[in-house]
Amino acid sequence: MKQHPLPGRRMHSMRGLSLVEVMVTLAIGMIVTLGIVGIMGTNRQNLRITESLSESQENARLAFELIARDVRQARDTSCGPLQSVSNLPVVSVDPDNPADPDWWGVWWPIRGFAGDSDTAAISIGSNSEDRVAGTQALQLLGSGEVRIISTITPDGTTINLQTAAGSLNSGPIIVCDLLNASLHTAGAAGANAITTSPAVAVSDPANPQFQVARLTAVTWYIGNNGRANEGGRSLYRVRLQPDGFTVIEEILPGVVDMQVTYHLKNNVGFVASDDALLATQANWNDVNAIQLTLVTESTQRNVTSDAAAGSALVGSDGRIRRQITHVISLRNTI
Repeated sequence: MKQHPLPGRRMHSMRGLSLVEVMVTLAIGMIVTLGIVGIMGTNRQNLRITESLSESQENARLAFELIARDVRQARDTSCGPLQSVSNLPVVSVDPDNPADPDWWGVWWPIRGFAGDSDTAAISIGSNSEDRVAGTQALQLLGSGEVRIISTITPDGTTINLQTAAGSLNSGPIIVCDLLNASLHTAGAAGANAITTSPAVAVSDPANPQFQVARLTAVTWYIGNNGRANEGGRSLYRVRLQPDGFTVIEEILPGVVDMQVTYHLKNNVGFVASDDALLATQANWNDVNAIQLTLVTESTQRNVTSDAAAGSALVGSDGRIRRQITHVISLRNTI
């Protein structure tokens, strides 16, 4: 006779998960999932913080290296630091005129500008590449590529060189000896010769000027980069080109402020550019070091938490901010 399983046993063997068990399983799954998502979010935020810190530190390091190179070369005529340098007599050279494009024609090898002081190199404004209002600027002049002079014609309009003129056959140049220097505009006069305007005034027929060099001129400033999502500010440089025209260059994004103070010979401490000790052009010849402070912010937004708002380490839109200060000495002191 065929036997059938008891009804109670069949019902027990076919029973599934209860509602409570399903809810517990779902709850555990959600907790595990949320934990994984939280860990991933934390790791991603930590990565953004690490990237932002590295970016700020690297930008500050590069900015200091580039500015320090120009500072150390400032005031060098290629014959040494000379106090007596004849300016380039171009039309309407006025270093205090913001509209004058030939600011580099006046030998003012180091000069600082307070936040409310205009520079002849770049204007203050809100357009892209304009200098940010309230930020300082630093002007530096020096020398670059050098050639040894063979002879100077009696009228001082042509210089014969010992080697090929190369890029020195045009644009602003410095002609010097150990006591005097003067600024000129060069022109081509052959492979090993250049013309000079104005004519070179030979300092001593028995011991004339012996060297010619490229005039270098830069103005460092904080400018608008037009990229609000990255903070809107960058470190800029106006640079004199060999052809006598200037070019504006964006150097590093995320550098939002630059503060410079100046140390003078026989003076204790550093002073601001608008201090009475730096009231005249001659006073700037006594500057032998600068104290440079750069403020950098990460180009990524919302890197820091709301709890950190108001901290000196937090910039605009939750960006990581760093402030670094270095002292840079001028190699060429008078």
